[in-house]
Amino acid sequence: MRRLLDREDVQKVIPNDMEFIWSAKTQLLGERGQEKRFFTLYPVKRNAELTGGVIVNAKWQIDPNYNRPIVTMEMNNEGAREWARITGANINKRIAIVLDNTVFSAPNVINKITGGHSQIEGMESESEARLLEIVLKAGALPAPVDIIEQRSVGPSLGEDSIRAGVTSSAIAIGLTVLFMAVYYRTGGAIADFALVFTVIFLLAVLAAFQGTLTMPGIAGIILTLAVAVDANVLIYERIREETAGGKTPRAAIDAGYSKAFTAIFDSNLTTLITGVILYQFGTGPVQGFALTLMIGIVVSLFSAIVITRVVFDMMVDRSGIAVNFG
Repeated sequence: MRRLLDREDVQKVIPNDMEFIWSAKTQLLGERGQEKRFFTLYPVKRNAELTGGVIVNAKWQIDPNYNRPIVTMEMNNEGAREWARITGANINKRIAIVLDNTVFSAPNVINKITGGHSQIEGMESESEARLLEIVLKAGALPAPVDIIEQRSVGPSLGEDSIRAGVTSSAIAIGLTVLFMAVYYRTGGAIADFALVFTVIFLLAVLAAFQGTLTMPGIAGIILTLAVAVDANVLIYERIREETAGGKTPRAAIDAGYSKAFTAIFDSNLTTLITGVILYQFGTGPVQGFALTLMIGIVVSLFSAIVITRVVFDMMVDRSGIAVNFG
């Protein structure tokens, strides 16, 4: 493309006050399954209409109305006057934000902007919004920025944190399994089986959605396991009460599940609503915690009510034995 633009016959038709600048990021284009990433070539005026020296402050944030990253920009009095003139003359046109001969953003002007306060939309991610904030602030510096040294830091600290989280999760699961087996005997063993199913199914769902296992995500998994065991405890205590009242094992199990279901469903529903709110309005680690919590709530509710009930029915109906709840 550069060789094409440098051709003499092409240079003759390009206006003297115009130049072509590449974009800083790529775009994914092409048919599905054959997409490729391309840089965008912007035709811009050779002399900038406005420099970064008029920018007083720039800050990225999440738009509360649409939950999307935006960048707000504030200019001084001189910049506000020029910005009103520039935006008023370029409605429905793009204005390129350039640093080091690279276009970092080219937002479309919707209307004339007065007062020097602007809002830039269209960022795909929070990292892109942060980068644009840095670019705008760098353009306001009186001297150019030169990279003296650049280093890449490995994720050793993160790996250590994940390893510690996995270890703590294994210990928590082991102690929970041991308590249930000792305290509720046969019923506890069935609950442990459902607990293992919950963990496997939860990890499978995360893998299907290509989720990343972070420390907040691990915390959500541990909390999910506690909720799953809590449901079994409510059911078993109900079954104990019914058994002490003289009911047969079959009748006691039926009554235990039916009477405990309302309390279990209400507690899980409120927790699920909380997870939805955290995922909707949270960012980063909070969303990771909320995602594992929501998936875990649904899986644990299924395992505590359906899987354990199926196992009990098989043991009582086919084998004709009583289930020991300690």
